Amino acid sequence: MARERRLQRDMLVDIDTKALLNIAVAVGANHKQYRSAYSRALQRTAITLRKQAMSDIKTGLAPRSLTMVRQRLLSFRYSRGAMLEEAKLWFGLNAIKVKDLKGRIRGRIRPHHTLRDPNTGRFTTARRSSNTDVGFEPKGSLLDNITFPNGEVARTRRDNRRTIVIRDPQTRRTKEAEIDIYASMLDYIEDNAFSGVMEIFMHHFQSDIKGRVKGKIS
Repeated sequence: MARERRLQRDMLVDIDTKALLNIAVAVGANHKQYRSAYSRALQRTAITLRKQAMSDIKTGLAPRSLTMVRQRLLSFRYSRGAMLEEAKLWFGLNAIKVKDLKGRIRGRIRPHHTLRDPNTGRFTTARRSSNTDVGFEPKGSLLDNITFPNGEVARTRRDNRRTIVIRDPQTRRTKEAEIDIYASMLDYIEDNAFSGVMEIFMHHFQSDIKGRVKGKIS
């Protein structure tokens, strides 16, 4: 069942700066050490989340190429003047072509007909039966089986791999079939990607600030 409320584009994770200041005071850190430890912990947290998401998305989408996953999962950070820095994790949620995913294609490649007009010798228009059983069974755990209306099984020109194309009933033109990952990816992000972010951040912050104080690094 689809969720009634979908995650917003920007999912904010509030960091209790009061708790961080208490830790800084307890270990005897100065303001510069506090800000440096915060920045470092934020950077390490973003890296940790990215690695975790990369692994989960690899299993959830089962892409044929990891390059596609790397392009869809970017992390970056920026500074807002005198305020503490922020980190963001960006997910590309646009549809993915069937040919770029691992899985089983359901259906047969329709052979070319050889019917010709007896008067002109030209090929005649073949009768096309409705093909309602062309579908894709993804290997990725985040995706569901899907059937494509007006779908036809074809082969890619580059590597001759089976894929699915959608033929427009009116123009007879085709386009490559795609899998919509928007809902399933947002469900994953909502349930898993940020579930332990505060624990990860606090671990990195405490470890870093204690090391700075012990080593007298400022």
